[in-house]
Amino acid sequence: MSADGGDPFDSLPAAIAADVLGRVADGADIAACCLASRAFLAASYACSRVRLRAAALARRRSVALAGGGGGGPPGGSAIRAAAGNAASLLGPHLRSLELDASEGWGHPDDATWVEEGEFDEGGDLHLTAREAVVAWADTAAGNALREVDVADYWPQSCWRKAEALPVISHFCHSLLKLRLKNAWLSVDGLKIMPNLTHLTLEFIRLDDEDLNKLNECFPCLQILNLIGVGGLKDPKIHLHQLKTCHWEVSNVPQSLTIRAPNLVRLELKCVRPDMLILDTPSMFTLKLTVDKLGPNVQADGLVSLKNLRIESLDLKSLLQVFAENHDITTLELELPTSTNKYELFEAVKPEYLLQLFAGISEVKLAPRFSCEMTHCLMLCTSNQFRSCLRRLLFHLPPLKDVPHLAPLFNNCAPSCEVTILFHADSSDDIRQAATSVWTLRYPGIRWQWGTWN
Repeated sequence: MSADGGDPFDSLPAAIAADVLGRVADGADIAACCLASRAFLAASYACSRVRLRAAALARRRSVALAGGGGGGPPGGSAIRAAAGNAASLLGPHLRSLELDASEGWGHPDDATWVEEGEFDEGGDLHLTAREAVVAWADTAAGNALREVDVADYWPQSCWRKAEALPVISHFCHSLLKLRLKNAWLSVDGLKIMPNLTHLTLEFIRLDDEDLNKLNECFPCLQILNLIGVGGLKDPKIHLHQLKTCHWEVSNVPQSLTIRAPNLVRLELKCVRPDMLILDTPSMFTLKLTVDKLGPNVQADGLVSLKNLRIESLDLKSLLQVFAENHDITTLELELPTSTNKYELFEAVKPEYLLQLFAGISEVKLAPRFSCEMTHCLMLCTSNQFRSCLRRLLFHLPPLKDVPHLAPLFNNCAPSCEVTILFHADSSDDIRQAATSVWTLRYPGIRWQWGTWN
């Protein structure tokens, strides 16, 4: 408080006070600010950003009830009421709305396809239901919103179809970014949203098995994230303006197709698609996590590919398709967590890897791959390749002796920068012995040392 007992924030311009509250965003914190300051209370009606969490609202109600107050709507329904009230009060000032019923209330990992009889038949936390979305979308805020983020309560949402997408497309015409999580979504009645550039669907069952509606109604997407989206059969992403895509396929569709002439970055995680089609001539960075490559792959248009990361045991097939005959400058390799000892050697011979590395400027070997590569190099019979390898990153496993990495170091170009990361459990004696041996044997290499956990 000021010296005369007034509000110390009275001199703060209303626009700045509203901006401060928008940066605070959290509904409970905004309420606390309004209780502490008349200036913030007045500015709260022009707040542009609100975040409401069901767990926090429930805690506040419990505290209010313990103190003898009414506490507001019962249980999780508080968040649905609060969302509608906030949208009605803020109206055209509201630009970003985030609703989260997942924290502390359940998650797909806790209730993935829960057994019959274990569903939650309530609707108080079902935030993607039609009436829950209409409560805030069919207000003056609906057409003003630029960003919407809704994380549903999985036990209530996973077993019944929700109409969040059609409702949002009907009311939120200015929306730029949309994220929906933990729901079963219908696309019936979905309208074209020409302004939407960012879409994230996470842990979603989507009634659009070929993604035809997604392509039709979101034609201007630049960033698309599909994380654990099920219900797909032959999904095809066909978006001309798409630049970045992160796709983690939750089931095993027959084929995966991406036709995106302006796509620059793709991160794809899948099991074994029978057919994989990548028509992405502008793609610069590709990150692949694949159990096994299917028999039909069409990836002839990767003329711009420079950065490649692969996590798989099916390395030979993947490297032949995506690394050989491409001008790759940076290659990163990792193995699945379930990899057993010497599986890497059975999958691909070390001589093939060394020859491949010799034609690449920068190679990064991730922890599991580095560990198995250490075993493979002991079985290496040839390492005489003319190399252009300029940078190498290698993660050493916990050691008892200095490992045999000579075939790898012999494969480095003159003045190559080699970064060796010792495991945190490696003793100081092993670290000193390794650094001494390698710096003496390979004086032409520029060494960097570090630690990893």
